[in-house]
Amino acid sequence: MKRYIFSLQALVLAAIALTGCDDFLDKGVLGYSTDENYYDTKYKLQAALNATYDVLQSDKFTSSEWRFGDALGDDMKGRDEGLASQQGQLAHFRFNTSNIYIKERWEVNYEGIHRANQVIANAHRVRITDNNYTTYRDVREILAQAKFLRALFYFNLVKTFGGVPIRPEVETVDNLVIPRSTKEECYAYIEKDLREACCMLRNKFTDGNAGKAGAGACAGLLMKVLMYQATPGVPSEKWEQLMEIGRYFVDGAPMTMSQMLRYDERYNGEDWEALRQRLWFKPKELCADTDPYEGPDFQIALLKGAYSYEYVDAYNNPLGTIDNYKMWYLNQFYNAGEFCKGSVFEIVHQESADGTSGDTNEGSYIYESLFSASSPLYCTDQIRNAIFNNDVRRDFTIGHHEYTPDNENTEIGGPIPILSLKWYTPIKDRPLYGGDNSKNRRYMRYIEVVLMYAEGLNECGHGQEAIDQLNGYKRVLNKLNNGSTLYNGGGYGVVRDQIWNERRMELCFEFDRFFDIVRQGRAKACLQKFALDYTVNQRGMYFREGVNEIFPIPQTEIDVSNGVVTQNPGY
Repeated sequence: MKRYIFSLQALVLAAIALTGCDDFLDKGVLGYSTDENYYDTKYKLQAALNATYDVLQSDKFTSSEWRFGDALGDDMKGRDEGLASQQGQLAHFRFNTSNIYIKERWEVNYEGIHRANQVIANAHRVRITDNNYTTYRDVREILAQAKFLRALFYFNLVKTFGGVPIRPEVETVDNLVIPRSTKEECYAYIEKDLREACCMLRNKFTDGNAGKAGAGACAGLLMKVLMYQATPGVPSEKWEQLMEIGRYFVDGAPMTMSQMLRYDERYNGEDWEALRQRLWFKPKELCADTDPYEGPDFQIALLKGAYSYEYVDAYNNPLGTIDNYKMWYLNQFYNAGEFCKGSVFEIVHQESADGTSGDTNEGSYIYESLFSASSPLYCTDQIRNAIFNNDVRRDFTIGHHEYTPDNENTEIGGPIPILSLKWYTPIKDRPLYGGDNSKNRRYMRYIEVVLMYAEGLNECGHGQEAIDQLNGYKRVLNKLNNGSTLYNGGGYGVVRDQIWNERRMELCFEFDRFFDIVRQGRAKACLQKFALDYTVNQRGMYFREGVNEIFPIPQTEIDVSNGVVTQNPGY
């Protein structure tokens, strides 16, 4: 599949080019596949889906993730923070609307949306000749994964820019310029995709299909989307819905299709059979006695048991040897822990082993770049103490004069600053060629699902249940150092602070810190404290509350739309 750089600017330029080619375009081209027949088999639809997953593997996508998620937060310092560079301007919140990294984040996520739309818009072209239940299931699972990926890309955009244009699934010259939808409209669109995908998918894919998004990935991302719409300390239906999905995911409460879809409130005018047909469930009249008929009361895939925060692989085997329990924790992030029970969704990278680098292969440069003497991000003892205090997870960041778990001297190639072992690639996992790393990125882990559930419980007045969720994982952590400490109960604020503290320790260096403190409503406080603690360049001091929680729409998008796409306030 071709790689598209998708933006309004690119579309408009293409439309201008097409206007002078009428005579040529009127002529039929023989022997070429067109949209009318290209997607006529599930295998061709799968190829289009693979191209959508490919965006997640791109260098531009992974670069954007750490630049916004960690380089702007208070857990890391950046090597490139001078105001002469665009990264430095971004880190100091002293950028303009033409910042290259803001533009790249917009472009790469819309590129993913465009590819996902190709799958979703053309799934109906697949020809079914056998009316076999398995064929319907295969097509709907491809369609559902495209919905999940589209939701992921839109979520990235909304938490970065606020409300954005919702692109039509079928692009034409007449609908190139689309005004921004509100943030609420975008979130509703994302939710609908994720809720439908949850109903269409098995709980998780395993073995040869591992890496595909299952119902667990959809439910986990849905919980996060709900959490980002809610305000801590303010009662909200979104908190209630987050708790409901958590009871289903973590506790194993039954969930029907109607409940997941919120069918009665969201599908006015679309009857159940029409919805089934659109989502590629086998039509009722074609279901044999051996085929399941998924009606409104049909229970969706059970998730409890498919995931765990114990450090075990997909078959419940420990991720290490009994004499080194700490490696069980670290192996979650290495090749030994790929698709383990603690992993809900991974971005898959594959070593080509032929020297190919960049976006022409499925490997990734990101971890080799981050865990190096010249890493663009690094920690300090002062930051490490602020994050972990005496928590055992402090040991999973290492620096000058320290050794990696496989006894590699970190001064090889120059002394490294303090870096996260989550970024390290063990010697046995190293690629043959640099920039071709097969190490997968853990996009969402099961412990994040549990922590979101705990936060939802606390927000809905179930503080003790929230503490129980925290302590379930704390007992596992205690095995790392034979500890016995547990979290204590208390009022709403006490429990919330413990959850947020646990989030910071467990999820740090996974490219999400900046967005987490923004949705918690404390970005200004955290970043300005960071600026006062590290007075060399005072990064964070210029953060403007009410403005910098989101970023400006790239200026090129506003210019080419002739002002139809409007700018965010303050820019």
